[in-house]
Amino acid sequence: MVQFSASVNQTKIWARSMAWVFVAGLLSLPAQAKLDDKDLFDRMVLDPTLKTFTKLIVKAGMVEAVKADGPFTVFAPNDAAFAKLSPQTLEALKKDKALLRKTLNLHIVSGKVLTKDLKTGTLKTLSGGVLQVTLKVSVPPVPPTIGGAKFVTPDAECSNGVLQVVDAVLIAAGKSEKGSPTKPLLPH
Repeated sequence: MVQFSASVNQTKIWARSMAWVFVAGLLSLPAQAKLDDKDLFDRMVLDPTLKTFTKLIVKAGMVEAVKADGPFTVFAPNDAAFAKLSPQTLEALKKDKALLRKTLNLHIVSGKVLTKDLKTGTLKTLSGGVLQVTLKVSVPPVPPTIGGAKFVTPDAECSNGVLQVVDAVLIAAGKSEKGSPTKPLLPH
């Protein structure tokens, strides 16, 4: 009996050491090599801060759209951005698929847009809306904003475009909910 117990313990120790060898091997791979080959949707699924946005993409039936060849740039609001929305706004999105699709398409532009390439002006979204890009020259430098949203995780390159994680849900022509547009797209 004692011999069996020692054998089980030895097996557990061996399994743990093999797991660490496997993990160490994965960590030794360049980080970009593991993620650059992922498409926009797969990259969003892997990002733990984009659970709400990813669920809404699925609910809207837009998975294939963000898996398409592209290139596209997705300005994906993180979960903290959705937490700032009023409960009525989030419920309105969840209940109205057309409104949800229109809102999500406000976060997607055609082409590959990196933060280093941004200039003050506008970007046309897939929904036909316009996002205002603001660059301020200052010391120290201030990061650009898009529709009033700040970049949280910029320039995550994917196989079919670029994922830009932002801190606000873009609601209407160049505004986010916190940007108080004159006529919000969604009820508050």
